[in-house]
Amino acid sequence: MPQYKGRKIWTPEEDQLLKYAIEKEDPHNPNPSKWTAISKHVPNRSNRDCRKRWTSNMAFTFIKGSWSPTEDAMLALGMERYGERWSLVSMVVKSRNSDQCAKRWREILDPNINRARWSPAEDNKLIQAVEQHGTAWAKIGKKSFRP
Repeated sequence: MPQYKGRKIWTPEEDQLLKYAIEKEDPHNPNPSKWTAISKHVPNRSNRDCRKRWTSNMAFTFIKGSWSPTEDAMLALGMERYGERWSLVSMVVKSRNSDQCAKRWREILDPNINRARWSPAEDNKLIQAVEQHGTAWAKIGKKSFRP
């Protein structure tokens, strides 16, 4: 029987290792960015695992919920300076982590988002894609329904 390769629950020991690694590799930075170096201190965890754990569960410096106009302006400034280098962008915003910044930009603020009403032809194309791929939205999105 194949072994399920799901998420591995973080242990208190791993959390301690992560805290230690952040203090060692990126000291006094409330928004660490040296995740490759940090992850080397936490066995069997990738840089992405460590970043996600820190920003989702352990960092208390980030705001959750609605974005302020000031945060949106700082995000736009960060994008202008650094492009999609989200760790650097989040350092400009200060109150949001890199995942929050990426999501806000890609889903709300990106000026390239087409907000026009969908045409009946686009509706049909989307319906066909869902019939073919189910709710695999990333796969459907790659079909570039809208630039």
